[in-house]
Amino acid sequence: MGATLANFFNNPHLPTAFIIGIGNTLSSYINYRIIQRVSEKTDPIYSTKNLIYFLSIGTIPGSFISTVMGVTSLWYWDFLSTELYFNVFFTWFSGEMLGFLIVAPLLYVWFHPKAKLKLELRKQIELLLWIILVYISGTIAFSDEWPLLFLPIPFVIVTSIRFRQFGATLATVVLAFTAVSLTIEGKGVFARRDETGLSINDSLIFLDAFLFCISGIAYFLVTATRERERAQLASLKSLQVLNELKEKANEELEKKVLERTAVIEEQRTEIEKQLDMAKRIQESLFPQKEVFPEGVEILFKNIPMMKVGGDLYDIVWRPEKLELGVFICDVSGHGIPAALLSALVKTSLDKWKEDPSDLKENLESIRNQIIPNLREHFVTASLLHLHTDSGALTFARAGHFPLFIIRKSGALVSLKPMGRIITPIFAILAEEEKFQLETGDLIVMLTDGLTEARAPESFQMFGEERLLHLIREMRSLPLIEIRDQVFQSVIQLSGGITAIQDDLTFGLIRYTGSVDQKVEAL
Repeated sequence: MGATLANFFNNPHLPTAFIIGIGNTLSSYINYRIIQRVSEKTDPIYSTKNLIYFLSIGTIPGSFISTVMGVTSLWYWDFLSTELYFNVFFTWFSGEMLGFLIVAPLLYVWFHPKAKLKLELRKQIELLLWIILVYISGTIAFSDEWPLLFLPIPFVIVTSIRFRQFGATLATVVLAFTAVSLTIEGKGVFARRDETGLSINDSLIFLDAFLFCISGIAYFLVTATRERERAQLASLKSLQVLNELKEKANEELEKKVLERTAVIEEQRTEIEKQLDMAKRIQESLFPQKEVFPEGVEILFKNIPMMKVGGDLYDIVWRPEKLELGVFICDVSGHGIPAALLSALVKTSLDKWKEDPSDLKENLESIRNQIIPNLREHFVTASLLHLHTDSGALTFARAGHFPLFIIRKSGALVSLKPMGRIITPIFAILAEEEKFQLETGDLIVMLTDGLTEARAPESFQMFGEERLLHLIREMRSLPLIEIRDQVFQSVIQLSGGITAIQDDLTFGLIRYTGSVDQKVEAL
C-alpha cells in the first residue's frame, strides 16, 4: 500500500501506480525468500558467502521482476514510448539493484532487533566525522570543478574498517545520496547529455555501476573483517577448551609426577653417592705428595667439570738416574664415560713408568693398549722427560698442546713436535723435540678446558694468549700463587665453578737447579 501511494503521488495514474507498487513489494519479498533459503544468515554482510548470494540471486530476480512490471505498465498506458523502453528498463533495473544493494543492508544493520550499535561518545563523534568526510569528498568528487572521482573511496574504506557493517552501510548511503543528487543536477563525470539536454537515464546507468563497485568493496572489507574476528573468537574458545583439558591433564600428571619425584629423588641420592665414590677413586689415580730431588718445583691441579672427568696426569721419578717423567692427557667427552677411559689410560702407563725416557715408544704402547676400547672416543696426550741434574728436556705429544716454556727473562718458547691424536684409525707418528733448560725456566702443561673456557653471555674464550700472558706476568711468584690466580681468572670468566664447560687440568714445573722441593698434586 505504501509503495502504491508513493508511486501514485509521483504519477497520478492509479493502474500504473498499483502495478509498480505490487512490483516493488513483490521484488523485496522474492529477494528476501531467496536469501532465506540459500543463506545461513539473513544478514547480507554476515560473511563473504552471504554477500555473494546477496549480490547475485538476492538482488537480481526481484529487481528484474519489479523492472518488468514497472516499465511495461508505463509503456502499456503510453507513458513511455517503445523507442525508450530498453533505455528506461536498464535505468530502472540498475536503480533497483542499487537500491537493494544499499538500502537492504542499511535496514538490516541499523534496525534489526539483534543488531545494535554500542559506542561510547568518543567513537560516536568519530563515526560522525568520517560520515561528514564521506559527504564532503563525495560533493567534491561529483562536482565539475576537479577530476577527483576517487576521493571518497578511502573515506568509505576507513569508515567500513573502523565501524564494520554500521560504518559501511551508512557511508555508502551518504555517498549514493550525494552522487545521485549532484548527477541529476547535471554535475560530475556521470552526467550524460544528448541533443535534448541532460539524459538522466544514461547518467544513472553509469553512476549505478560506479556506486555498485564502491559498495561492493566496502561490504567485502566488512565481511572479511567479521570473518576474521569470528575465526579469532573460535580460536580463543578452542584455546579455552584446550586449556581446560590441559589443566585436567596437568592435575593427573602432577599426581604421577609427585609419585615419580620421590622415586627419582631416591635414585638421585644413590647416584650422588656413587659419583662421590667414583670421585674418590679417580682422585687416587693422580700422584700423591712426594719428595723430589734438588732442581725442580712441580705443582699440578685438576678440576673436573662434573665430579669425575676425562683429564689425567701422572709423574714418575727415578732417583738412580735423576730422571723426571710427566704425563698428561685429555679423553674426549665428560663425566663417567671419560673417567672410565682415563682409568684405562692409567693402566697403560706401566711401560712408561719403567722407562720414561723413550717417549715415542711409550706413546705407541699407550695407544696399542687402549684403542680396543676407544670406539668413537679419542685421546690427546703429552710426555715430558727431564734430567734434573743437567736440565736436558725431551718432549713428545699425540695431538696435545705444545709444551710452553717461559724463560726467567719472560721470553716464551713453544715446543711443537709432530704427533697425531690417539685413535683406532691413525698411527701417532710422534716425534721428539729436545730443549736445554736454564735455572728459573717455568714449564706450563695444560688441557684445553682452560683456554676454551667461555663467558656465558659473549661466548668469549679465555684463550691461549691470555693464559700465557697471565703466567708470564707472575712467573717469579710461588707456583701455588700462579696456579690459584689462573684458576680464579678462568672460573670467573666462565661465570662460576658450576658453569665451567670442560675439565680443567693445569701443571707448572720450575727448574731451579738447586733446592729440593715437594710435588703437590691437588
